[in-house]
Amino acid sequence: MTQLSERQLAIQERETAILDAARAVLLERGYFGLTMEVVAKACGCPKGTMYQRFGCKEDLIVALALRSIEKRLTMMKSAARYDGLARERALALNESVFLFTRLYPDDSRIMHAATGPVREKATPLRIRQLMDVEHQQVAVLKGLLEAAVAEGSLVCHHEDMITEMTFGMWALVDGSFTLIESDSPRAALGIQNPFTHTFRTVNVLADAYGWLPLFADLNWTETLAKVRQTVFPEEAQAVYGQGNWYGEPI
Repeated sequence: MTQLSERQLAIQERETAILDAARAVLLERGYFGLTMEVVAKACGCPKGTMYQRFGCKEDLIVALALRSIEKRLTMMKSAARYDGLARERALALNESVFLFTRLYPDDSRIMHAATGPVREKATPLRIRQLMDVEHQQVAVLKGLLEAAVAEGSLVCHHEDMITEMTFGMWALVDGSFTLIESDSPRAALGIQNPFTHTFRTVNVLADAYGWLPLFADLNWTETLAKVRQTVFPEEAQAVYGQGNWYGEPI
C-alpha cells in the first residue's frame, strides 16, 4: 500500500470534513437546503478551497452517494462469497442489501438522491466514479447468475437471459427500497413489512426463470440463519435482536 504524504493526508482529511458536513446538511435540509455556502460554514472551510475539490453541490451529493455505495458493495461482496449453491448465495446477497438498508437508512436515501438532475449537473469525473462503483454492484449479481449457469442450476433459454434477469432483479430491489423510503407500501397498501414482500417477489422471479432449487424446495430459513451467523453476525443482531438468527417471519 502506498504511503500518503503529509500534504495528501491533509487534503484527504479536508475532503472528509467537507463531505461529513455536506452529509449532515443534506439529511437535515434536503437537496434545496444544501448549498456550498452552508457546507463551507459548517465545516469551517473557505468556499474557494471547497470549489477546488467539488465543482458544485451536485458533486457533493455524488461523492456522498459514492461513499454509501462503497459501504453497501463491501457487504454485497461478503455475501457473494458465502459457501453454498448459487441460489443460496443469492439469498445471502438479498440479506446483505436488506441489512444495509435497515442499518443505514440515511445512506440508502443519499444513494437514491444522486439521480436525475443531480447527475446532469455533477462533473463528468464524479459521475464516472459513481457509475464505476454502481457497475461493480451489478456485476456481483450478474456473477451469481453466471455461477448458477456454470453449476447447472440455471439454464439459459436465450442469449440475453442473464442480462435480463440481472436487470429485473436489480430494478425490483432498488425500486422497492425507493418506495420503502417514501413509506408508500405502508400508506398505500397497508404493508407492514415491505422487506418480506420484496424478498418473496425476488424469489418468485427467480423461480419463474427456473433457477434451482426452487424457493419452495430451498431450506431458506436455515440458509438465512447461517448467513446471518457466519457472514453478518453483528449486523444481523443489530437488526433482529440478540440471539435471533431467524429474523422476522416471512
